[in-house]
Amino acid sequence: MSDATMEQKLRLVQQVRSRYQEDQYDLSNRERILYGRSVVHPERPGYGSYYDDPYQEGSLPGEGEVSSFRLRFFLAMFLVMLVIVMDVNGIAVAGITSEKIYEVISADYEEVLETWVEAISSSVRK
Repeated sequence: MSDATMEQKLRLVQQVRSRYQEDQYDLSNRERILYGRSVVHPERPGYGSYYDDPYQEGSLPGEGEVSSFRLRFFLAMFLVMLVIVMDVNGIAVAGITSEKIYEVISADYEEVLETWVEAISSSVRK
């Protein structure tokens, strides 16, 4: 690479930066699809200029992002507590008892999942 001119080196650096930006954009789109994010945060580290300081004030990861983890966590805790209360007091909600819930949770669905995956795989191949 010693024969490379300064212009060639500059062009190579620009290509690397461009590819990095494209990869970050693709990654943000995949995160949006996977996690249901509706807003792309261009101010997040890695989404701005190549020379931006990712640790500057106000741009720390997770800052300002809306997450539904807390809501999902509290909902799960509420449902667990509901099942425990149903079990302790012998309550049935819409004909569903805690024993039936435990039975459904502890059931082995491996065989059902395998047949489902095989069915999906065969339909995709067609």
